[in-house]
Amino acid sequence: MTTAPIEIKEKTYTVKEWLELEKHSDIRHEYYYGKLIPMAGEAKRANILAGNIKKHLDDPLYEKGFLIYDHDVKAEVVPEGIYRYPDLVAAPIDDDEDEYIVKQPVMMAKVASEKSGFRDRVKKRKEYLNIKTMKYYLIVSQNEMWVVLHSRGSTGNWETQYLTEPEDVAELTDFGICISLADIYKRVALKSGN
Repeated sequence: MTTAPIEIKEKTYTVKEWLELEKHSDIRHEYYYGKLIPMAGEAKRANILAGNIKKHLDDPLYEKGFLIYDHDVKAEVVPEGIYRYPDLVAAPIDDDEDEYIVKQPVMMAKVASEKSGFRDRVKKRKEYLNIKTMKYYLIVSQNEMWVVLHSRGSTGNWETQYLTEPEDVAELTDFGICISLADIYKRVALKSGN
């Protein structure tokens, strides 16, 4: 049995109203200061990339006291203001205040498409790097072997690495985790010419 689409009105929603709509909607919506932003469906390639990353991070993060969630779990970026659906988000195991929202993200990963690339590299990067608990933001291109890793250094400043070769490694040093681009892009058919 299919459900009727939820009608989203042009109005300013409260977080509570948005959460209730999300429980019954067939499509996900990010929340941006009362406005609902519909999320497009995910390409198979993006799903494989996110799965590869999760596979390599899941057990090592758990051993350090963290859980990693995929694209259906919301991340609180600004309390009562911005809530996003990153492709992956890691948080302490005890971040269990809310069943649907991660409130203490330490790592987020986004698989960027041609359409979302600018938004993920600029707007969301700025938002995510301002979260006090964040240590890593990983942006992965689904069209070419290209990864950007933003890491918060010991001084609190952000450092950026650009990775483009199969042997390049994204190092999440605070967690003792390294993942090569060969592992991230395993079983992914990139577009020709890339």
